[in-house]
Amino acid sequence: MGATHRMTITEKIIALASGLTQVRPGDEVWARVDLAVMNDSSGPRRLAALVEDLGGKLWNPERVVLVSDHFIPPSTTRHAEILSITREWARRKNISHFYEYEGILHNVLIEKRLVRPGMLLVGADSHTTTAGAVGAVAIPIGSSELATVLVSGEVWLRVPSTICIRLHGHLRPGVMPRDVDFLLLGSLKSDCAVYKAVEFHGNFVQSLDIAGRSVLTNAGIEMGAKNAIVPADEVTAAFYGEKLADELRGDSEASFEKIYEFDVSTLEPMVALPHQVDNVATVREVQGKPIDLAYLGSCVGAKLEDLRAAAQVLRGRHTAVPLLVTPATRAALEGASRDGTLAALIDAGAIVQPAGCGPCAGVHMGILGPHQRAITSLTRNFRGRMGARDAEIYLASPMTVAASALNGRITDPTPYLERGA
Repeated sequence: MGATHRMTITEKIIALASGLTQVRPGDEVWARVDLAVMNDSSGPRRLAALVEDLGGKLWNPERVVLVSDHFIPPSTTRHAEILSITREWARRKNISHFYEYEGILHNVLIEKRLVRPGMLLVGADSHTTTAGAVGAVAIPIGSSELATVLVSGEVWLRVPSTICIRLHGHLRPGVMPRDVDFLLLGSLKSDCAVYKAVEFHGNFVQSLDIAGRSVLTNAGIEMGAKNAIVPADEVTAAFYGEKLADELRGDSEASFEKIYEFDVSTLEPMVALPHQVDNVATVREVQGKPIDLAYLGSCVGAKLEDLRAAAQVLRGRHTAVPLLVTPATRAALEGASRDGTLAALIDAGAIVQPAGCGPCAGVHMGILGPHQRAITSLTRNFRGRMGARDAEIYLASPMTVAASALNGRITDPTPYLERGA
């Protein structure tokens, strides 16, 4: 018998789901799923027929979450048809956790406390990794594989090795957690964690609320990760308003494949240049580049906290180019309405759209035409992601997007945080 393996939090959760006392990287297991999630794009229209081929009966409708977010509101007859297919399938399968016009799947999962620490969650969307912000193992899978999970309640996994990213320090004014994403992607590159778990630690991570942590875990998939996770702690317990009786932590001196250390204290506003998320520069290096459109949206860039940050830059000023704002969720929109954030955005010239994915997947509500350039708070900037293949998408934090909208050019937000600037 070999020495006892000191498990990471991802390994502990997978072991628990597999009914095992211990797992190691490379082990192959069948694990019980706590939650299976999908949206209108990845859901019934793609997997309904396969579910019927497998018997048609869901293993547990109460453990299934279905959110219409990509095609809300419908802009074509085909979109309307997809929404009808999704709605009817949810009704026939008795899925109580079905939401439409509520916002983006990943944000809805967290806002409604459907995902909880220690869960094993699988989802038919690449940014499923976001749910790791609350201490869950959240793994993206394909629609076909999800169909088998819906029927069996189990998923086959090869246990990933874990890399640890320790983040220290405090952010300067004008710098946001999204800028930390760009620091990591620019330094480690988009293939640094292929089929690995990414675990975040450090006093900077501990200082973040759940919204801030979800920015880091959302970017896990852009590193190639199987899952990304912030272990549950006192912040997580406060978010759920209860003591977490089954709070899981990795073993002391857990066996990480690699450990990376970063100090965020000297970080400045960053941007990802076309057409890769790890093609990173400082805003200062590209400042002054003209833009046609500024866009606040997506699961990573349009939470209530993001809207408030943008309003901090915009308040009392007016945009020079169109600024489209698509809140991540209806709850974010309602919160922004209550606290004056929405009024500040509108007064500055922002065009507010219904909550959802919007043009993040190049579907509708603000896609780019040929040769256009946008600065956005989206998740990705690949060719054709937001419309025309020769359009240019610059990724930035909500504050940088807002400052750039004011100037009509890529702009550092820091001066706009100083009253009278």
